[in-house]
Amino acid sequence: MNREEIRRRVTRCMPWILLFQFFFVFNESVFNLITPNLAEEFAVTPSTVSLVVTVGKLTFGIASIILATLSDFISIRKMILFTCYSFPIVTLLGVFSDYSFTLLVIFRVLFCITIAAPVSLQIIFAMKYFDKLTAAKYIGYNAAVYQIASASGNLFGGYITEYLHWNMVFLIPIVTFIGVPILIKNIPKDESKKGSFDFIGITLVTAITTLFITFMTFKMHYPVLLILALVCTAIFAFYMLKSKDSLIKPELFRVKGVVWSLIVCALFYGTQVGFSFIFPFIVIKTYGMSVTTMGVFFTITNIAAAITGMQTGRITKSIGYRNITLLGGLFIFSGLTIVAFLVGYSVTFIFLGMGLFNIGYTLFFSGYLANYTLLLPVEQRGVGLGIESLVLNIGSALGGVFIAMLFGQSFMSYKIIDFSVNKHSAQFSNSALILMFFIAVATFIFIKVFDKKFNQVGKVENLNEENLSKVN
Repeated sequence: MNREEIRRRVTRCMPWILLFQFFFVFNESVFNLITPNLAEEFAVTPSTVSLVVTVGKLTFGIASIILATLSDFISIRKMILFTCYSFPIVTLLGVFSDYSFTLLVIFRVLFCITIAAPVSLQIIFAMKYFDKLTAAKYIGYNAAVYQIASASGNLFGGYITEYLHWNMVFLIPIVTFIGVPILIKNIPKDESKKGSFDFIGITLVTAITTLFITFMTFKMHYPVLLILALVCTAIFAFYMLKSKDSLIKPELFRVKGVVWSLIVCALFYGTQVGFSFIFPFIVIKTYGMSVTTMGVFFTITNIAAAITGMQTGRITKSIGYRNITLLGGLFIFSGLTIVAFLVGYSVTFIFLGMGLFNIGYTLFFSGYLANYTLLLPVEQRGVGLGIESLVLNIGSALGGVFIAMLFGQSFMSYKIIDFSVNKHSAQFSNSALILMFFIAVATFIFIKVFDKKFNQVGKVENLNEENLSKVN
């Protein structure tokens, strides 16, 4: 096949791959929403029922790292087709998860494992077969689908639980089966390369990730988990330096800009989760708004961000890759500024801030990943994106825990830039101020790492001749 035929075939695949992304986020959003119902139905504590979300997220994170690493030398087609065959079976069996809480956790784990390939590899897939601008467009679509799925989960999760039953959340994604023939026919038959799978390395990374996330999930009440995580990290660092076939090559971190770029990732996504944590408290405690009404406003901001995500290709073409990332940072900073200064006034300002915040992340995600990928050696692009995903998850968890630790502390009630008379607003204003500082630092680092040459829209990146020449 020639290049144009490959492009056309991959283009036919992308909507169906993005559909997997939709149902992954939709499933997680619904289960986040209905955890109180599950606790009551299964007669378990809130901390226990949180395992439905936490274990699923942890499983997906580990699967994503493994798959991204394997993509450097194993056919992406084979990994995505694994999902095509296994995922419909899991969604059908998931209907029976209402028989016991243990079954529910098991099927959430299986759901995340079988859907991990298309969700975690879609960006690598786009980077492999499209030029940089087209890949950036699909990264924007990815962010848009995330917002639409979040909005749909928040909006319809309650109705599904009330009028059907929550186990139907597993059955709905079976519609992805319709796209299986299209994926089988059109995904290019790329060749596998010689390579070895680092079982020791992936075991250590799994242990580190599990221990860190578990430690943070339980609000740092078990320091032994942190100690074990640090010990495993030290062992992995030593192993990485000594082993010739380690999962993560030390040379990757010596590439100029990679480490600082990962710090930018951790700060931005830590801020996202931190703000997402305090936002419901702002609306409920400051304004006394119901959860239902808040869900409607959430949906509106998600839709606005989704519309923006669909336009990222055009925006990038107009202003450039680097500038769209900076524009995203500006929107995020502006949204936080509105909350920090006006949290005690009309609730309209708060939802305006949230809207700008969500739009900013759609723009940032599109530009950041496009630029970060260019730093990576081609032969380590998969593992590089896997590390980025790992840093994203750990940074997100740390951001949420950090803001949660500050929440309710007496010193957070001191009014700094909050000039309202509302007695509840100061701690939210101060939290937003701290997050503004994180974004400012992250943006400064980004500007230093990615100079103006990363903004050249006219310079279309190659289609990766090596990959295209190996397509049957």
